[in-house]
Amino acid sequence: MSTEPQRPRRPGRPPKSEAQDTKGALIEAALDLFARHGYGGTSVRAIAQATGLSESVLYRHFANKQAIFEEVLFQAGVGLFESQRAQVDPALAAHDPAAFLRALARNLVTAWTEPRNRLLTSVLVRAIGDSHLQVISTFKTAQEEMSHLIAHWIGAGLIPPDRGRPDQLAWELFAPAAFVRLLYLHAEADPDTQRAGHELVLAHAEFFIARVLPTSAKPTAVSTDSGDDHD
Repeated sequence: MSTEPQRPRRPGRPPKSEAQDTKGALIEAALDLFARHGYGGTSVRAIAQATGLSESVLYRHFANKQAIFEEVLFQAGVGLFESQRAQVDPALAAHDPAAFLRALARNLVTAWTEPRNRLLTSVLVRAIGDSHLQVISTFKTAQEEMSHLIAHWIGAGLIPPDRGRPDQLAWELFAPAAFVRLLYLHAEADPDTQRAGHELVLAHAEFFIARVLPTSAKPTAVSTDSGDDHD
C-alpha cells in the first residue's frame, strides 16, 4: 500500500508543541539559575547556554530577562496557589470552609516541599532584596483570590462578620504560612527543616480555623512531634 510522502515543513515558526518544549526548557534553566545566583547574577546568555540554545531563540519566546523572571515568579506564587486550590473539591469551598482550608493547607505544603517548588521558593528568597515589589505583587494577587472566597463565606453566614474584613482575614491566613515557606521550604532546607515547616503550616491552619470559624468546625488531628497543647 502506497503512502503519501511527507512534505517538508516550511521555514518559519516551529510547531506549537516544539515551541512549548523550548519555552519550558528556558523556564527550567532560568529557575535553576535564579535560585542559585538571583536575578542580578543571571544573564540571558547564561539561560540560553544552559539549554544549549542561542540567545536569538530565547528572544523568540521572551522579550527579555525580566519577562522570564516574571513567569518564574508567577509560577512560584499565583500559579502554584491556583493549581493547588483547583485540586480541592469545589463543594468544600461552597459549604465547608474548615474542610476547604485544611485541604488547601495540605495541598500547598505538600507542593512547597517538592524539589522544583523549593527552587521556586529560593528564587523568592533571593528576589526579596532587589525585586521585592514584584514579590509583594505575587503574594498580593494570591491574597486577593483568598479574600474573595472569605467574603463569600461571610456573606453565606459561614464566617461571623465580626471576625474581620475579608482582606484582613486573608492576610492573617497567608502571611504566617508564606513566612514559614521562605524560612523552612527553600531548596537548601534539609529534611528535618522541611518537616518542621510542614507541621507549622498545618498547625497555623488549625489556629486560624479555631479563631475565625464558628466553634462547630471541629479540628482534625495535626501531625506534630511536640505533643504540647496550646490554648
